[in-house]
Amino acid sequence: MKNVMVDLETLDTVPGAVILSLGAVFFDETGLGDEFYKVILRSSCESAGLTVSQDTLNWWSKQSIEASQVLRDAELAADSLADVLNQFNDFLKRDKGVKVWGNGADFDNSLLAVAYKRANVKQGWLPYNGRCYRTLKNIAGIVPTVARGGTYHNALDDAKTQANHAIEIYRQNPGLVWK
Repeated sequence: MKNVMVDLETLDTVPGAVILSLGAVFFDETGLGDEFYKVILRSSCESAGLTVSQDTLNWWSKQSIEASQVLRDAELAADSLADVLNQFNDFLKRDKGVKVWGNGADFDNSLLAVAYKRANVKQGWLPYNGRCYRTLKNIAGIVPTVARGGTYHNALDDAKTQANHAIEIYRQNPGLVWK
């Protein structure tokens, strides 16, 4: 499998945001593969100069108890930002030439790129191997629905749902080629 769907839960909506959790799953036309999920120590993100916005904190206050648990978990997490990014790089090494998909050309992958830079960790995929799930949905036009699994705004559950959706888009659009 050469594709990894990523989802982040954050405390801001711009590159440079504090990342609370990172979820990822390998996927291809056959389905889902290995998974990755880590909660990041919030103070390590803030020490690296990553940001928090009041609007995003207000948004989190309206989410489910299950989803917002990540806020509490990030206060006591065992892994720093650099630790998690290094662990994620190890996860990505399972397949050479991996393509990393995020939901929006201006969100997940961009936020990760800034986090890597601030943590002084080399990004674990080639810069031209970033992919945009939101763009795939727009290119496909009529987008099939897939069953939602897990908790909304849990990074791993969201990544798995997005990956399953991308697989279904490819299945229903035979003109799209996996590259």
